[in-house]
Amino acid sequence: MPYERITYETLEERYQALIQAMREADNAEACLEVMRRRAKLGEDMTPMDLCYIRHDMDVNDPFYAAEQSYYDEINPKLAVLSNELDRLILDSPFRPEIEEMVGSLTLTLMEESQLGYDSRIIPLSQAENELIARHGQLLSNASVQWDGKELPRGLMTVYTQSSDRETRRLANEAVTDSWEAQRPELEEIYDKLVHNRAEQAKTLGFSNFVELSYHRMNRIGYGPEEVRCFREQVKRHLKPLLAQMEQRRRQRLGLEHLYYYDGICFLNGNPTPMGDTEQCLAATREMYTRISPETADFIGFMLDNGLYDVEIRPGKRTGGYMMHLEKYRAPFIFANFDGTSENAYIMCHEGGHAFQDYLKRGEEIRDRCHYTSETAETHAMAMEFFAWPHMELFFGDRAEDYRTMHLESALRLIARECLQDEFEQRVYECPDMSPKERNDLWLRLSREYLPGSDCAGNTHLEEGCSWQHIPHVFLWPFYAIDYALAQVCALEYCRWMQQDKDAAWQSYLTFCRKTGSMDFPHLVKAAGLDDPFAEGTLCSLIGWLQDQI
Repeated sequence: MPYERITYETLEERYQALIQAMREADNAEACLEVMRRRAKLGEDMTPMDLCYIRHDMDVNDPFYAAEQSYYDEINPKLAVLSNELDRLILDSPFRPEIEEMVGSLTLTLMEESQLGYDSRIIPLSQAENELIARHGQLLSNASVQWDGKELPRGLMTVYTQSSDRETRRLANEAVTDSWEAQRPELEEIYDKLVHNRAEQAKTLGFSNFVELSYHRMNRIGYGPEEVRCFREQVKRHLKPLLAQMEQRRRQRLGLEHLYYYDGICFLNGNPTPMGDTEQCLAATREMYTRISPETADFIGFMLDNGLYDVEIRPGKRTGGYMMHLEKYRAPFIFANFDGTSENAYIMCHEGGHAFQDYLKRGEEIRDRCHYTSETAETHAMAMEFFAWPHMELFFGDRAEDYRTMHLESALRLIARECLQDEFEQRVYECPDMSPKERNDLWLRLSREYLPGSDCAGNTHLEEGCSWQHIPHVFLWPFYAIDYALAQVCALEYCRWMQQDKDAAWQSYLTFCRKTGSMDFPHLVKAAGLDDPFAEGTLCSLIGWLQDQI
C-alpha cells in the first residue's frame, strides 16, 4: 500500500468544493452526488490511516513520526470543514431524501458532531494531540530491568503470570517500579489533558467535559442517568459474585491469602498458546474457518493479504486495535503477541471488529458503515465467546482452563470499566483535583466496585496509581462504559450459544449487518438481546453465571 502525504491544502480545496456544491444543490440528486463525492474523499484520505499504523509500528521512526505530527496538527481544522459540510446537509430542504439514502443514524451522528466541535477549539485540540503523542512516546519506549536485561514492558507479562510465586512477585515489583519511574510525567500529562478538555467544554458552552463527552461519544438513546443506574447495578449485584470468584481462585491456587502479584488463575499457571507466532496465526485461520462460511472468507482475506502486525518490538506502540483502510475496503489488525493467552484473545477480540468491518466492505453507501463504540465493542466481545468451542486449537488440553479464565476476566472487566467511568466522571467534574486527590479517588472507588486487593507494601499501588497504566484514561476518555455495556451483550450471546448455537450466531450476524442503520439500544433489540440498562438483565445473567462459575 503506497504512502504519500495528503496535504491540508488539497483536502481544504476538496472540502470547499463540496461545501459550495451543497450550497448550490437545487434538488435531491445533487445533494446525493455531494454525498458520493464525500465518500470518495474519504477513500483518498486513507494515507492518513496508513501513517497512523506505520507510526505505531515504530514510534521512533522519524519519517512517520513527522508525518503523524503533521496530521495531528491539521486534523482539528479538517474536523471544522467536515462539520461545515454536515451543517449544510442537515439544513438541506432535501434532508428527507438524503436520510432515505444514508439512514437516520448518519444524520444523528452529524447532529452530535455539531454539538461537540467547532473552530473555536482548534488550538486546544492541537495541544491535546501533542499531549497524546507525548504519552504514546513514553509508553512505547517503556522498559523494565529484569534478570540483567532491559526488556520492553510488554514482554514482562510472561513473568508476572509465572506459576512460580516468587518470580511473579519480583516481576510485578519490577513492572510497577517502571511505572513509578514514569509517574511524575504521566501525572503531568494527565493534568494538562484534563484542564485542556475542561477548557474545550467551557469554550463550547458546556458546564464541564462530562457533558461534552456524551455528545462526542455519541450516546444516542441513553444518557448519564442510565449509565449511573447501570454502574449502581454492577456495585450491588456483580461485586458479591466477584468476591466469591476470588475465593474460588484462591482455593485453586492453594493460597491462604491473595496478593496483588497473585494474578494467575491456576496453580500450574495460566494457559498459554502452543507454538510461535506462525502457529498462532495458523490456529486463528483454522478457528475462523470452523466458525462459519462468512468467517472463513474473512480470515482468508486477512491472512492472505498480510493485514496484521502482531509481534512485539522495541518502539512499537502497546495494545491492540482494528483500523479500517477505506481505499482498500480492508480491516487491519494491530496487536502485540506477548507469549500469553493474550495472543489468542486479541485475535478473537480484534478479529470480531475486523469481521464486522469485512461484512460491510461491499456496502455501496459508505455512510451506512458508521457506528458507535459500544456497538463496535459488542462485535468484538461477542466473537470472543463464539470462538470458545475452538480454543483447543490454541491451548490443547488446557482449553477449558482458558474458557474459565476468560469468563472470570469478562466479569472483572465489567466492574473495572464501570470503575473507570465513574473515576473519569468525577475527575472531569472537578478538573482542579491534585494528582494525590485523583489517586485517592481511584482507591476509594476501587473498594466500591472490586473485592479488596492486598498490595503487600507496594507503594505505587497503595497510593492509587494503577489507573495510570490504562491508556484509555489518557487517550479516549469515557470509552470505558462502552466495554461494560458490550460485555453484558456478549455474555448474553454466551448464554444463548448454550441454548441454541445457530440462533445465537444468526443474531450476531444480524447485529453486525444492521450496524450503521440504527443506534445501540435499537440494534440490541433488533438482534433479540435484552436491554443491558434494564434492571433484570444483569441480575438474570448473574443467576446464570453463578452456575457457570
